[in-house]
Amino acid sequence: MNMEHSLTKNKRLKPGKTALLFLLTGLLWLTGSCGNAREEEPERLAVIDEILNDTNSAWYLDPASFPDQREVLPIGVFGTDKEDITAVEVLLGIDQFDNITGKPGSDGIRDFAGEYFDFVCRSPATDSARNETIRNMAGMFRPDGDRPPVKALVVAGDPASVHALEGIQELIRAGDLGVVAISVLQAGIDKTLDYVHRFHLERNKRITVGVIASESSLACKSHEGLEEEVEVLYQGFTPDSLPSLDNPLYPLDRDLIRAYHFDYSRSGMNYRGSRYNPGIMKVNSTENFVRYAVTSLVNQLLLGSHPPLKYILTCENTFSRYPGIVVEQLTFLRNYRQNNRYIYRHLIDPKVVLINPREEAAEILYKALRENRLAAFRTTPSCVRIHSTEPLDLSKYPLLNVCINH
Repeated sequence: MNMEHSLTKNKRLKPGKTALLFLLTGLLWLTGSCGNAREEEPERLAVIDEILNDTNSAWYLDPASFPDQREVLPIGVFGTDKEDITAVEVLLGIDQFDNITGKPGSDGIRDFAGEYFDFVCRSPATDSARNETIRNMAGMFRPDGDRPPVKALVVAGDPASVHALEGIQELIRAGDLGVVAISVLQAGIDKTLDYVHRFHLERNKRITVGVIASESSLACKSHEGLEEEVEVLYQGFTPDSLPSLDNPLYPLDRDLIRAYHFDYSRSGMNYRGSRYNPGIMKVNSTENFVRYAVTSLVNQLLLGSHPPLKYILTCENTFSRYPGIVVEQLTFLRNYRQNNRYIYRHLIDPKVVLINPREEAAEILYKALRENRLAAFRTTPSCVRIHSTEPLDLSKYPLLNVCINH
């Protein structure tokens, strides 16, 4: 009865009042929506306001002070570990494009020939030190003595990417700086997901992605986004902590000594007793550590029901120098047998693809510099300047040795 009365009453509303009712309802909905939008909009980090607006701050950056002729400025590479300078070595040597047309394909001339580079290394940040990392990165956008600001920033340290990349990108947008910012970490992840989306979305094409990364990178869970779309296995690698029978971080497994396929020549291994049943054994070369890391990663496939290994993301810097050993070890393990039975063959794709995040970042950087007309195209040799409190062993980097400006 009451329901009928209500309906009858609504039918008797005049057209003008009905329109007014709809208008008021719409205004209330819009007001609520705008309020929600304001609530969801993230607040800008205070450190960004400090850098852009606080003229009394030591970190103050005046966007108007940027030079007009930006193509002659250096490319900045920011690392959190001294070995992140590997990214500079890759940039110096890469040749994936025709420098005249800008199209993919080697032309015999290095892609970044004539570019200048500034490598800055600072300690890795934790969540509480995010602001400090943003300040250190932003410092590369200002002149410092005889060092000009950079036209592009390559973030080579994974912890820096995880903790501060979004902040530095927001700073670039807020200040309209026009600086290209690229993360080596994200470049590798994006390339991996690109392969997965293009070739492995069907149910019967399940694969595993292996990630070999530094312990600091694994600690900040820098690759966990991959787990949402594909199976991922992780293997840590710390060059200063060589595997041994008693190394708690990288212990040699006696049952895998043959599978490691170590090279015992040139003092590559230290051991006492039998080679395959030693009393003491320690890896004594980087090459053998690479073999250990690949074998340890592959052996994880035996635990549970993992699909075959198809991609390895070689995030740790050392692996830029040893892709041949990685491929050699994978081939050995596919053919490795115990008791006349193949152990890993069904778990390793015949054509495992190695993804080098530094090379992927170089490709993105090259395209960005051309698109923004920031490429130097100098005919003079490249120059590299290093700003690091830790001494670097440049003997591992032949191109850096030629280009370094002491």
